[in-house]
Amino acid sequence: MYCYYGSTWFTYFVIFLVLKTKTLLLFLIILPCMGFSQNLVKNPSFEEYKYCPLDLDFDNNVKDWHSLASVYYYNSCGPSYSSGVPKNRWGNQSAHSGNAYSAVLVYYYDYSEDGRGYIEGEFSEPLKKDSLYCVSYYVNLIDMADGAIKNVDAFISDTLVHYPPIIYGNKYLLELPAQIRSQQIIDDSINWTRISGLYKAHGGEKYITIGNFTSRENTIKIHFNFHELNLPYFIDDVSVSGAGLTSPDLGNDTVICRSALPFRLSAPPGYDSYQWSNGAITSETNAYNQGKYWVKCIVKGCGEQYAEKTISFDTPVLELGKDTIICEGETISLTSQAGFTKYWWSNGDTTQNITVSKKGVYSLQTLDHCGLHTDNIRVSVDTIPTGIINLGNDTTLCLNSTDTPVVLTANTPLPNYIWNTGETTRQITVNERGYYKLQSNFRCGAISDSIFVEECPPLIFFPNAFTPDNNGTNDVFRAVVVNTRVDLMIIYNRWGQKIYESTDPLPEWNGTFNNEDSPQGLYAYLVYYSDAKSGYKQKQKRGTVMLLR
Repeated sequence: MYCYYGSTWFTYFVIFLVLKTKTLLLFLIILPCMGFSQNLVKNPSFEEYKYCPLDLDFDNNVKDWHSLASVYYYNSCGPSYSSGVPKNRWGNQSAHSGNAYSAVLVYYYDYSEDGRGYIEGEFSEPLKKDSLYCVSYYVNLIDMADGAIKNVDAFISDTLVHYPPIIYGNKYLLELPAQIRSQQIIDDSINWTRISGLYKAHGGEKYITIGNFTSRENTIKIHFNFHELNLPYFIDDVSVSGAGLTSPDLGNDTVICRSALPFRLSAPPGYDSYQWSNGAITSETNAYNQGKYWVKCIVKGCGEQYAEKTISFDTPVLELGKDTIICEGETISLTSQAGFTKYWWSNGDTTQNITVSKKGVYSLQTLDHCGLHTDNIRVSVDTIPTGIINLGNDTTLCLNSTDTPVVLTANTPLPNYIWNTGETTRQITVNERGYYKLQSNFRCGAISDSIFVEECPPLIFFPNAFTPDNNGTNDVFRAVVVNTRVDLMIIYNRWGQKIYESTDPLPEWNGTFNNEDSPQGLYAYLVYYSDAKSGYKQKQKRGTVMLLR
């Protein structure tokens, strides 16, 4: 819970309630707001002033605050055309509380300048070493802004900060490691945006500085217009109050024996919520293994604190690895981690590593100052299957004197299929004479089988008559062939005159000569042919055929 006590008017209001309602009502008001202590920032909302700001002058008008460069003061007592509240030179904006606020030029760039303004507030007492403080302030973008930035941050210090003694060109910039940083681009010019964070004091800090501590190259910004930014922000209600909490500290990285697990990790109580790296959301959690553990302790409405710790085992983790498989006839080395004082293997060996060739479960027990450790590993022996692939006996493509495709199939399911044809399926279809091999690869080798597929024997046959009457049956004279190629066919009439010649692979004579029907009668033929089985050695065949009309 966050409660704000920063403004003087709030203090007066509480005193008024005490006088009017005595103790009981005061207790009811204060009880819900006991999360944080009193605001340590003097004049946190700029209400107390020396002079009404007629000229925007900050240093000469505001009590307990200092400024660097472009800082301005606004109060409802000032003129509305320049330094009033809510109306002033930058627009119309009411204070977050009370009647006053400041304005800080957080970004200025015109190709040669990198200007920044800063306000510095004082604490009523130094911060205490290792104490946690909730730091917050409210920011509002001026109405006439050319853009917006993210980096309106706060730096807490022991002493007042100053510009470097040498200013290069017009670079008025304090590049300091701000401890409180905005988490978003502040582009709201109507509502006030609260920026907050938890700060752990190193002790003795007395000042807070608010502004932009980032160079123009690294400032996160957006543009509303096309020209460069000249960007003031209003600032109000600055608070630094004790959180009443202990900063999380998981301690130094530690080395433990595994027998000490689970290892308890504790964050301080009292935070609104917790986030651990292992998913826990309570103030304490258990670590069950070595590694880096972290926790975020969150104060709702303020910020979070982070702590981490690395846990390591004092001695090696005994781990023989995953179960494994070796091939028959092979050996494998089972290896333990070094660093143990004793080793006892289940086979009787007492060395760090052993070599085995037989199947079985091998266990190891080791000893060190943390105690006994045990692990085991299963070794299996794999063999190459034999005789499980059978493609059958050699076969033929020939069916009814015609080559017909044959399907070759592995007789059993296999882990993979590798045919010498390049195919990888369980079955293939072949339509050519040849030698076919199927192989399947196993972890420890490969098995295979083969089959030879023969085609129909070469055959050539000629009819002894044909009738070229165009009735669709036996209209031409041609050879009947199986796995045979006709290289040349010549037809002669009874006087020995050549009347037909063709080198087509399957020539056909339709019974004509010079485009006229040849007379019925006996004709002679001479055919040259060859086949693959004989290596295409040419042969010849002679005979006669009767042309019928």
